[in-house]
Order: sequence, then C-alpha cells, then structure tokens
Amino acid sequence: MNALRPPFTIHRIFHPTDFSQDSQVAFAHALKLALVFRAELTIMHVDPAVSPEGFEDFPRIRPTLAQWGLLPESSSKGDVTKLGIRIRKVRALASDAKQAIMHHLTTSPTDLMVLATHQHEGFARWLHHALAEPVSREMQVKTLFVPSHVEGFVSRQTGQTTLQRLLLPISIQPPSQPAIDAASALISELSAPPVELTLVHAGKESDVNQLELPQKAGWSWNQLFGKGDPVEWILAAGAEFDVDLIVMATKGQDSLLEMLRGSTTERVLRGARCPLLAIPAKLI
Repeated sequence: MNALRPPFTIHRIFHPTDFSQDSQVAFAHALKLALVFRAELTIMHVDPAVSPEGFEDFPRIRPTLAQWGLLPESSSKGDVTKLGIRIRKVRALASDAKQAIMHHLTTSPTDLMVLATHQHEGFARWLHHALAEPVSREMQVKTLFVPSHVEGFVSRQTGQTTLQRLLLPISIQPPSQPAIDAASALISELSAPPVELTLVHAGKESDVNQLELPQKAGWSWNQLFGKGDPVEWILAAGAEFDVDLIVMATKGQDSLLEMLRGSTTERVLRGARCPLLAIPAKLI
C-alpha cells in the first residue's frame, strides 16, 4: 500500500440499536469487527420515554462471545477486556433519535458505524423515518449498512464469517482507491482464500491502471463494464455474483435530482441483498 495513503484502521465502532431482530444481525457484525480490529464498541439506544438507566435489554456481549466459543460460560467483564475490546453502552432519552445520534457522534467521533436499515424506502426500521443514510452522510463517517432480512457475512450463532465475494463499484469521482483499500483490509482480517473481488465500472469508465489492486495468493480480480443507470448495473452484478459485501466510495448528494432520489450509494442500498460498506468522499 502506498505509504502516502492512510491505512484502513478501526479503533472505535458505533452501533445504534432498536433491539429488533434486524439490529441483532447488525450487532453481530459490529462485535465481530470490534474483535478483529481490537476496537472500542459503543452500543447506543435512543428512547423518547424510558429513563436512561439500566442496560438489561441491550445486546448481550458475554453470552454472545461464549456462544462463539471465545469465552467460558461463567466469564467476567475482565475476560472481555482480555480479548482486546472495550464495550460502552449508552442509553439516551430523546424524542429525535437522529439528532441524539448526531450529537453523540459530534462529541464522541467514531471510525465506523454499523447499523441495520429498512431498505424498501431507505428508512431505518426502528424509527420509521429516514435516519441511517442521512446520519452517515451528514456525519461523514464510514458506515456498514446491514439491510433488513439479510443475514450478512457474520453468523449470529457462531461468529464465523463468509466474506469470499465482494463487489466494488469504481468511478473517477469520488476516487475509488479508498474503497479498494477498505475491502482489502477487511478480507485480510476476515477471510481465507479463495476471494473474488469484482470491479464494476459505473458511469464514465475509470482507468483501472491508476488503481492499486493488492495481489495476494487466492485473490482474483474481475472487471465488468456497463452503460446506463449505474445503480441497475451494480445491483444486477451483485445478484449475478451472489456477493457477500458491496464496498463503495460515496460523495453524498450534490444535485436536486439526487436529493429527491438519493445518492447512488443510497439507491444501491435500497436494493441490495447484502451488507454495504460506504466510504464518504470527505474522508478520502
């Protein structure tokens, strides 16, 4: 990797939850990534009525790690720390979850946000109004979206990962190299060969020769070239190759049409049948 390019590192992970089944799937991904990157994991719940006291209803850390075979059944909080991760739980009393989450991220920045999203309207299911994409976009934070009713690449039961096929939409703007770096970092930590990475040239063809594609044993790089609506091409490629993860750079919304329809990333998210990792252009 180019020494002038910052590495893909994760020290802090933020996971908003509504305690739903969909959020449980996202929680498994957040916990697994915290283990892999030895990161601090903050779990936050926003409720307009319940006093911010007690955490009995939060996702269970030690029982989950015991189920994954990483801790004994009678473990202590200190045993969790020995695994290299730190856990914070935050309960906020607020009527506006979006503002509460954004306030938290302003005072406690994160490297990665992991959350479930209701994809049919691009809404976060647990609030029934737009939250997931706007928070990611406005806070300019790397975000792993786990669409509703999708199992993802981390097993809730075992903690094992299935991250063998990745799709990377590439373009001239925003630059695609950070998405390639992120995908490479994830599979280096989570996957065993063989791994297949497919580049989809969405929109104006980019010069792949300008991109640094890590060459490792068991990794294969493929390219697809499409014309027309890039969202349709990306979703079609994702379905054709049955990918485990889509990784893409996003520039947010910068036109009236995109404000009405959503950015390319947001539109892909609404039709994707696998998790999507979005890398905001501001971080590039």
